[in-house]
Amino acid sequence: MSGPGEYRDTPLRAYVVTGGRAAAPGDRLGVDTLLNTVPPPGGTAEPLPVDAPPQLRALLRLCDGGVLSVAEAAAHLDLPVSAVRVLVGDLVAAGRLQTHAGGFTEPGTDLLKEVLDGLRAL
Repeated sequence: MSGPGEYRDTPLRAYVVTGGRAAAPGDRLGVDTLLNTVPPPGGTAEPLPVDAPPQLRALLRLCDGGVLSVAEAAAHLDLPVSAVRVLVGDLVAAGRLQTHAGGFTEPGTDLLKEVLDGLRAL
């Protein structure tokens, strides 16, 4: 038995949930990318396919009625962020989720050089 905060191995690996895919198609999703459900035209959403994994359904429920980041979704689903990105990509492609870019931008080489110089000076 494992206590709180201890490593817990799950029988279901992330590559099983994503069907062996390691990257989401299309857009690059950051950990701070915000997600929310798309209001269905006509008031009722088309159901997910019968073979959709339960994690996909859970992600859709999490985003229903609110805004959630990719990192928050990963924490709630107890999945790696990389797996959640693939699931988000599937739901975006199906027209069920919208993404809103977060404020994170990759640092430029000038900033990285300054940090490296600062570390070397220590």
